Amino acid sequence: MTLAQARNGAILKKCIGWIIFIIATLSTAISLLNYLSSQREKLASISAVLSDFTRVIVDMVRFNTSFLNLFWQHSPVPDFGHSANLLFWVFFILIFFGMALNAAGSRQWRQYRYVTEQLEDHKVIENAMGERERTPIEAQRLQLTNQSPFRQYYLLYLLPIIVVVIGYILLHWLSLI
Repeated sequence: MTLAQARNGAILKKCIGWIIFIIATLSTAISLLNYLSSQREKLASISAVLSDFTRVIVDMVRFNTSFLNLFWQHSPVPDFGHSANLLFWVFFILIFFGMALNAAGSRQWRQYRYVTEQLEDHKVIENAMGERERTPIEAQRLQLTNQSPFRQYYLLYLLPIIVVVIGYILLHWLSLI
């Protein structure tokens, strides 16, 4: 990919990555709050204080985020004990895909900036030595590697497993699954 394509691709990856990350995080967080709201009877068996606290927190967040009504009405409520609830897990995985896409865009942007700085430095040296300058057309022919979000191993493959294990331990400790 050329320098211009690398710059545009990096900006596009970062923007799309942030959009996916924000939407998926909001949907997953609201889904988990709805899950806590639906598990009041299990929480009441542990502690009335914990049950009342979660009810108040969920109701307060729902009341104060009326601009997120779309998410409050349509986010899938997980049922960890009985069904797989595929849509919830898709949104959960999209969180990490958005982070990986953003990281790939950041890496590509750093690569683009490094190459352009090197070209500028080389141009200054050539001017100082009186050599022939490299034309802008020659600089545009440089090829950069494409940064794939699927090469972000920690963000895309390892971090979701860590979060699921910690979430399972936490929900099991609270007797919600």
